[in-house]
Amino acid sequence: MKKVLALIMTSTMLLSMAACTSNQPTATTTAASGIATTNAATGGVKKADGTPIKIAWIGKTLNNPWWVSVADFAATEAKNEGVDLTISLPQEEVDLEKQVSMVEAAITQKVDAIIISAASSDGIIPSIEKARAAGIKIINFDTRISDPTMYDAFVGGDDVAGAYKAGKYICEQLGGKGEVGLITGLLAQSTGVDRREGFLKACSEYPDIKVVAEASAEWRSDTAATVTENMLTAHPNIKAIFACNDQMAVGMANTCKAKGFTQDDLVLVGYDGIQDSTKLVLSGDLDAFVALPNIEEGAYAVRVATALVLNKNYKFSRELIFDTPLVTANYVDGQTDLTIYEFAAIHFPLMGITDKGY
Repeated sequence: MKKVLALIMTSTMLLSMAACTSNQPTATTTAASGIATTNAATGGVKKADGTPIKIAWIGKTLNNPWWVSVADFAATEAKNEGVDLTISLPQEEVDLEKQVSMVEAAITQKVDAIIISAASSDGIIPSIEKARAAGIKIINFDTRISDPTMYDAFVGGDDVAGAYKAGKYICEQLGGKGEVGLITGLLAQSTGVDRREGFLKACSEYPDIKVVAEASAEWRSDTAATVTENMLTAHPNIKAIFACNDQMAVGMANTCKAKGFTQDDLVLVGYDGIQDSTKLVLSGDLDAFVALPNIEEGAYAVRVATALVLNKNYKFSRELIFDTPLVTANYVDGQTDLTIYEFAAIHFPLMGITDKGY
């Protein structure tokens, strides 16, 4: 049932980044409320009745800079399109109750579309059903709603393929032999399930690679630090660890460094492409990460939402799936998609100059 449209648009990424660095929206997302509003520009796009398009954008957490960056790019795109965008982010990624209340608030506000990444792939469905009953368009992004009949379009990255790349990289770096560990995220979310699946699929292709340890750190850096220490203690022959997001990769890498491990001892790989993991690859404390398409997910979800509101007959029978490149310090033929310098130039051109790096 699922059809995938692979889109690799480096030029669009660069143009979107230029917009973000030169035309930042005035709204900010605050930790206190988790809410930001980007007002439509004067003369912005209007519906047939002459009123502005109202869109609610609902992410997963304020505690992960990857999510904050996607919100930034969504706000910039909304400003460029001239639509009213309200951005909501729960403080914690596990806060389904808060996300449900955000959906209900959007229904009360009579928005035209909701763009949402599910805190729980199953748990969010009842509130989405209410939104659909109210005639609101639903654009699912990044983390899936488990029932595809609940949304009008999906925008995201290929997490199975991305984690498969991470697994292949680790297995090849180990020469196809050795013990490895896996730090998973939340398995109530499609991203947690898909990244685990992709990594294990790659490892299964190497008979002498053994996944000897697996534990969830629930996307948290502090929990990942503890999980990493436990893995290294219980399995002293581990030669590589894959963390299924970069918040966890930061905790993993810092723990390994504190215990005296170097790149010669362990292969460490993350997933997302946040500024902290970029710095860790540059410093040699992290070997690689898979980059999740934050610019594309932020911009294209808003574009699709706008198109659906303006064109009631639009049908998206295929998903908009973006590439998830493997980023390494040095180019590895057949494995590296971007070097860390290419990635940093695209995503963090102002690293060291501004807090966010863009």
